[in-house]
Amino acid sequence: MIRKLTILLASLLTAGAVAGADPDYNSLPVKAVLFPIREATLSTMIDGMIAQYNFRAGERFRKNDVLLTLDDRKYRNEFNRAESQVRETALNVDFTKQKLADNERLFKNDLQSEIEVIRAKFDYNVALERQQAAKISRDDAALHLLFCSIRAPFDGTVEKMLTREFEMVRSGQPVLAIIDDNQLLAVMNLPSASLTKVSIGMPVTVRITENGKTVTGGIYEIASRADHRSETFEIKVLIDNRQHIFKAGMSGVLVKVGGGNGK
Repeated sequence: MIRKLTILLASLLTAGAVAGADPDYNSLPVKAVLFPIREATLSTMIDGMIAQYNFRAGERFRKNDVLLTLDDRKYRNEFNRAESQVRETALNVDFTKQKLADNERLFKNDLQSEIEVIRAKFDYNVALERQQAAKISRDDAALHLLFCSIRAPFDGTVEKMLTREFEMVRSGQPVLAIIDDNQLLAVMNLPSASLTKVSIGMPVTVRITENGKTVTGGIYEIASRADHRSETFEIKVLIDNRQHIFKAGMSGVLVKVGGGNGK
């Protein structure tokens, strides 16, 4: 008799998870944890000394804001040197071009040998190639100068500063961790019996423990398979957090799946 009652109770709990029903998530709570919609660890692309952090941990920034700068004196000198080299090669191109024209004119009047025309044409082509190489070096120097400023790839919040001002860093070294918390993902696991009953965009309501607020979002991702050990599957619910009411890392419990105004 006891075995039959246990099987009946388990069947009722499984059936309550199916969409369209209204299970009591307070008696058997499903935990949800908030994660940022995206995050990144920013690294330097050149060697240098960190001159200044413009934003500290917890401060918000906008896309393309300069988050930190490296000492650019060395790279600015290299750029100026490359610019000077471009100007010098341009003068040489003009000179060899005029020399070629003069030799061609003299050759037509039988006042210059053909070999001198060929040599002048060779000098002119070499000058053009050197000018192109100088421009490439100038563009590389400009990139290095640009890399002295690390800009934000999206709107978000500084999570952690991984170095300090005036420290030397190497190319590729992580210097700053940032998150986009304007939208959050509430990650939770539902009973596997509900796997075929939920769909992308379906509204889900969650109550956040830290501030007691209830929020509704739409299902953003659904795991393609269930975990056979826990008999659950993972879903991610997209929550609008432009007012910054919630923070990444907060947790809560599932209130209901379906109904309401999911986004």
